[in-house]
Amino acid sequence: MSASLPRPLPASDADELPRRLLTALVCAAVEPGLPGVLLFDLPDAHLATVAAVLDRLLAGPTGTPVPRTALTAATTDEDLWSRPRVSRGPHGIDFALDPGPLTEPVPGPSLVVVPDLARLSVPGKRAAVQLLGADVATVEQSGLRRRWRPAARWLAVCRTEDVPRVSPHLLDRFPLRLTVPELRIRPGDTPLGPLPATWTQALDRARSTGPRTPLHPADDFAARVLELLDDQDGTGQRRALALSRTARALARLDGAERITADHAEAAARLLRLRGARRPSAEPPPGPDTVDTARAGARILPGPWPDRRPAPGTPVLEPGPAERIGSGRAAGPWPTTDTPYPEDTAGPPPEDSPLRTPARRTTGPRAARGPVVGVRPARDLWDLAPVRTAMEAAKYRAVRDRSARLVILPGDLRGYVRAPEPVRMLTLVLDHTCREDWDWHAALDPFLQWAYVTRAPVHVVEVGGRGAPNEVRAESFTALSTRSPRIAAALARQPGRATPLAHGLQLAEQTLRRAFRHHRAGLVEALLVVVTDGRGNVPLAASRRGAAGRGAVGRTGIDDALAAAGRISGMDRTRLHSLVIDPGRQPYPELPHLLAEALDGRVVMGRPEHEAADRGR
Repeated sequence: MSASLPRPLPASDADELPRRLLTALVCAAVEPGLPGVLLFDLPDAHLATVAAVLDRLLAGPTGTPVPRTALTAATTDEDLWSRPRVSRGPHGIDFALDPGPLTEPVPGPSLVVVPDLARLSVPGKRAAVQLLGADVATVEQSGLRRRWRPAARWLAVCRTEDVPRVSPHLLDRFPLRLTVPELRIRPGDTPLGPLPATWTQALDRARSTGPRTPLHPADDFAARVLELLDDQDGTGQRRALALSRTARALARLDGAERITADHAEAAARLLRLRGARRPSAEPPPGPDTVDTARAGARILPGPWPDRRPAPGTPVLEPGPAERIGSGRAAGPWPTTDTPYPEDTAGPPPEDSPLRTPARRTTGPRAARGPVVGVRPARDLWDLAPVRTAMEAAKYRAVRDRSARLVILPGDLRGYVRAPEPVRMLTLVLDHTCREDWDWHAALDPFLQWAYVTRAPVHVVEVGGRGAPNEVRAESFTALSTRSPRIAAALARQPGRATPLAHGLQLAEQTLRRAFRHHRAGLVEALLVVVTDGRGNVPLAASRRGAAGRGAVGRTGIDDALAAAGRISGMDRTRLHSLVIDPGRQPYPELPHLLAEALDGRVVMGRPEHEAADRGR
């Protein structure tokens, strides 16, 4: 029999995503060799529904939910391998340690959910590498020793832009990978669709405790797997094993007696393998490639040459009149439907030293930042009481045989908190001022500053092609300059409208939230505006989301200058503003007027001779 999985539709058809996802979850339930499912760009609102579907697939005939564990950035080793148990004994309250959720004290599969794989704590990542794909696991933690055969299924979510932040060793532990940014959940008891009868029978056989019938591969199966992979050097054998085990799972769902090449092709279609069409080498660097890790670049405050012409030059309507309006939405991030985005995603590795962000405190000492771990306490601030009691319970038998719990100074444990960001880079990119200008060299020093200081980058895009609405600016925040989303924004082509005033207003709102959100506030913020100053969309039109029918004139420019004036009223000791002038003709004075309104400086984006040639 051939594989019953239908040929998937193109990735743009969102109606096929629930069927593919359901097939992957069923394969993970029936095949022990597929313990990990990694979903790229899954909407946050659908994670609970997908986890509930996998829970029902793993449940036995009685429908009892399987044990479920969630791993986050605050997960510690004590949360994984042991759990405290408090009971009332003959001598009072008794405190002991029991096996944790990942040690699987009950027989049968369990479910581990990772809402964000890129932000998973180090103990959680270590547990995933240790358990996923292992035949036998052994753990010794807090006096407990356990040896078992892992049967848990892992469901993890990761954004495509965060893939460079995840170790390849951790990504390789997830054999089933799907990109589901446009997943549509159906209402009712079957949010991903109904189960065929053959799939239900395969699930019942997988839940039974009896021996399973082995499936032998056909003669041409192994050759077809290697041909579909077209694997590169250095990727190992995990991808071939993942494709083979997925094909074996599809053969079980099909009720076949052998694993054939058709099952391998069905598995490749399920995972959307590119095969020979996948590039074997990185493309050569071009004008749309940004290197954010160039060493030696520094930001110097000036002085910068003042090219401001004499006042009095008339400002006319920028460009010919052209009908503008809502364009086709292109989405905030270009995703690729491939199971291995780490092969091509992300800027090159860093070659500059990083600096740990300094903590800024005012007044009495306070706990700041999210909890990311526990360590031996150095003082009495920010103690972790549960971890302290668990540490003291280890030595209870040798310290005091009575019912008392003796806590010594060496048992004290304190929280480890991630530092809050103290610096931020805000980029306002006017795509309509680019033309044939390569702005990467002008922006590289600022991106280098953000990279070295580990500052988040907030990007405001003005006039980009494919924006959801041409008369509105778009913005996003990247936690690091290594985010591929920044490279995609720098490579975006220009559109038809320039809502510069709306872009500056978004930058103002972001800066105000950043200065007020943190308890001590930002130490330093850098605002870099790349524009020629020609805003042809008034702020009122951006708020309406539609362009007016009358002439624009200078209204858009005046609104941009007014928005820049509001930014200049912020804390000048912590906010530094710069305007990068692309040197376009005519109206070369507009960037200088904008910099004066921002109370900042002007930086020439291109050499003087290139700007002069553009003016002829």
